Amino acid sequence: MTHTHQALRLIAGSFLISALSACGGGTLYIGPPLNQTQTININFNSNADGWTAGFADYPAGEETFYELTSSYTALPASLGQNRKGIKISGNNHSDDLFMFIAKKFTGFEPNTRYEIDFELGLGTNVHSGCSGIGGSPGDSVYVKAGAAKIEPKAVNDGTGFYLLNIDKNNQAAGGSDVMLIGNIANGLDCDNADVTFKKKTLKSEPGKFTTYSDANGAIWAIFGTDSGYEGTTTIYFVDAALKITKR
Repeated sequence: MTHTHQALRLIAGSFLISALSACGGGTLYIGPPLNQTQTININFNSNADGWTAGFADYPAGEETFYELTSSYTALPASLGQNRKGIKISGNNHSDDLFMFIAKKFTGFEPNTRYEIDFELGLGTNVHSGCSGIGGSPGDSVYVKAGAAKIEPKAVNDGTGFYLLNIDKNNQAAGGSDVMLIGNIANGLDCDNADVTFKKKTLKSEPGKFTTYSDANGAIWAIFGTDSGYEGTTTIYFVDAALKITKR
């Protein structure tokens, strides 16, 4: 496990990114109950307050072997000068490693259905159309986004294996709580010598995802990668947006 600006603590298969600033406070929206569309912009350059990085679909106790690391850190210069973001990395020995970040947002009406459209900006240096062990290092590392009324976290399934406690399905298939929005391939040809990180922006298909707030009006948002490539994947979360409509 690495340490950068903040210490990261391993908690039941996840790494907690400690609050770096009082700004944000983990609140998505404060005010009257949402009754129309709201677009919430998330800038990881400001802080990582409230975001938790975690890992699922791997054997308990194998964090070192899987090289699971996460940190709030400076972005590579190619993603912006003097900017920060969330870095996450892991070696997919299980052929199905899920790496994610999640955060609790409050201010919604309790037990209410909401439609959410997702946008995510991530940094990747993996080219398109490349072959690799088990699958492509870019095209077979699938990006997912979702939300739920409970905290997304890795839980031991009773056999010593960590699984996500909400429905993400596996690899290219979306689940009831997490939908597929793309992959990490950066669009450059596989034989391109440029290995700097590029920003890739992914958007969900509008109107295709809904979830419910909990009894206190809270919703947990999640972004992650579901890997079919049996090697190391490293990405940066740069920014994101949630378009939320009460249904």
